[in-house]
Amino acid sequence: MFSEVAWRKPQQWHLDFSSNKMTTLERIITIVFFSGLTALCAQIVFSAPWTPVPYTFQTFAVLATGVYLRRNDAFASGCLYVLVGALGAPVFAANGDHLFDGGKLIASGGYLIAFPIASALVAEGLDRSRKAGIADLKAQMICWVSAMLPVYIFGTLWLAKSYGVDFAQAFEWGVEPFLIWDFGKILIMALITTKLWSYSPPQDKSLV
Repeated sequence: MFSEVAWRKPQQWHLDFSSNKMTTLERIITIVFFSGLTALCAQIVFSAPWTPVPYTFQTFAVLATGVYLRRNDAFASGCLYVLVGALGAPVFAANGDHLFDGGKLIASGGYLIAFPIASALVAEGLDRSRKAGIADLKAQMICWVSAMLPVYIFGTLWLAKSYGVDFAQAFEWGVEPFLIWDFGKILIMALITTKLWSYSPPQDKSLV
């Protein structure tokens, strides 16, 4: 199991986990693992008086999922996370165990349903770097920034609907307080993936 993974070279793990040499079982295990990581990071939460939306490390796990897995696997991992929570497992922030309340999405539901898309977009940027054999910072940054857009848009729209406020108020609650927080996470990931990680020659053409 995972015989192709160079465990002593963590700077190459992203190559191994996204490689087409991974077996179906190994891919399933990584999908489940990163879904579990997202659930774990969701429990690292703290509130602030200026917003009803808590600060969590969920988005860090969402970015990490896209960084390590190929695009389709990253998307599947995000979908699994949302599905498990929708079925009643306490995987959402602060042990949240439901996605719907009274037949409607919970207030943070817009953010949650955007997570699979965000992971897939991040993975697209890393896949491009892996195929090119170099750390393509421009492609990575474009995908990372683009990945946050559906999270902000879906999250803000549903937040406004849930609380009965206009879009501007929901944006003030759900986006403005998190811009620096999220950019900091993206910057840290960018430094790691471009300065510390290694990339293979462009031999693997099937990272989809």
